[in-house]
Amino acid sequence: MKIKSYIPLLCSILLIGSMIEAADIFGSREIIFPEIAAIATGALLTPKLVWRTDYLRTFTAIALCAVLGLCIVLWLPGAVWFQMSIAYLLASALFMTSGTSFAPMISAAVLPVLLQTDTIIYPIAACVLTAIILLLRFMLVKNGILEDQPFEKLPQPDTSICIQTFARWLIASAVIFIALKLGVRYAAAPPLLVAFTEFWKPETVSRKRPTAVITLITLCAVSGAGIRFVLTEWLFVPACVSAALTVIAVYFIMMKIGLMLPPASAIAILAFLIPKEALLLFPVQIMLGISVFVGASYLYRGKAFREMAAFRTMFQHLVR
Repeated sequence: MKIKSYIPLLCSILLIGSMIEAADIFGSREIIFPEIAAIATGALLTPKLVWRTDYLRTFTAIALCAVLGLCIVLWLPGAVWFQMSIAYLLASALFMTSGTSFAPMISAAVLPVLLQTDTIIYPIAACVLTAIILLLRFMLVKNGILEDQPFEKLPQPDTSICIQTFARWLIASAVIFIALKLGVRYAAAPPLLVAFTEFWKPETVSRKRPTAVITLITLCAVSGAGIRFVLTEWLFVPACVSAALTVIAVYFIMMKIGLMLPPASAIAILAFLIPKEALLLFPVQIMLGISVFVGASYLYRGKAFREMAAFRTMFQHLVR
């Protein structure tokens, strides 16, 4: 029975290793979709799906946001920080109205903007990899390894949710602008924006353990960057092997800390997509970014959130 419980982990290892190997074989970094590690964590490595979503909505969300990000790169003029801000805003609007809690869709829109991806390979790879994850989950559920979970659509957003989404966009835009202007762009890495979005909700388990969240995401960044640097860049071990070992390392870090946080997995695999010159400072930038996002979330949801109650009441009255 214990061996059977490791089948989802083995599926994740093989899928992510194959993704990295395919990118090397075809010489196309656009094939690497770090958020697939987050989706694997939430869909395969936990008994129940961690988001309120279903197969069709998950695939559709990734497809729409991946295409959205590509279109912004191709057709929206302006600096990268501006494009990222717009991508986050539009993806947040889609997320808010999707009736799901599937926040990884946000990363699918922002990642190609950060990396300035301008090829159709990216959305195709994102869609194919997501479809494989969903197929694997379907098979594991059918074989009793994972639990089925009926989908319950979330209610449509009210005025309060719209205001919170706008406030979250303002904070994220400020972090994106400062990070890119200071040359620490990975402090605004797309998986951190996903973590910020998920951490915003007061009912989430991770919100009750902010120190654990910062520690987990930082350790995952260290694992991804460290394993790639030592094994692939120094010892010339194939990147697919390094990525597979990273998946294992991240899984056991999460088990040790007792927190299955999908964006942390994406951060570890993002280390295989960045230039090798950025590897040494990558964990530092990630730690800085997640600390700012966690702090900003607490400030807003705490004192600032209460101070805005009167404004929200007035705004709701005007809308009605």
